[in-house]
Amino acid sequence: MGPSLCLVLGPEVAELQGCTPEGVADGSVLGRMAIGHALMEPLFFKNHTLHAAGLERAIEWTEDRIQAAQVEVPAGAQLLTRDAQVWALAQASGVAQTAHPILHVDAVEQSFSRLVMQAMGQASPQEALPATARFFATVVFVRELMHHLHFPQIQLLRTPTPTNALP
Repeated sequence: MGPSLCLVLGPEVAELQGCTPEGVADGSVLGRMAIGHALMEPLFFKNHTLHAAGLERAIEWTEDRIQAAQVEVPAGAQLLTRDAQVWALAQASGVAQTAHPILHVDAVEQSFSRLVMQAMGQASPQEALPATARFFATVVFVRELMHHLHFPQIQLLRTPTPTNALP
């Protein structure tokens, strides 16, 4: 197994930090991306409104920022997080509440598909995801991060961190 990386999300910044398998940061920052819900909300999800066009623009914007960060993920690295918004995504994705829950890329994709249906006004009430700009931004960011940096899953660590852990 490769090194462990902790994902820390802030309102305007997301970081990948070196950490132990238990999620204890080692002080190193592998990558810093100028992205976060506070930046995305006014651009794409004003007043917590979800539209297909805004969602598409949010994806492009997110991809650009991930690529601009030029993060080099070590081979076999595992991604960990305590982030409360990623926990909310995992819960909405139906991830089992086990001792060591894991959010797989397939579950993120299914949630993203539900978000697209919601943006197009075609989601049934029982399929609806939380209708907040912060949640929309989290789904887009996590999906694009996993795709572009090739993470097949995120291990969720206990004790979610506050959603404003970074600036």
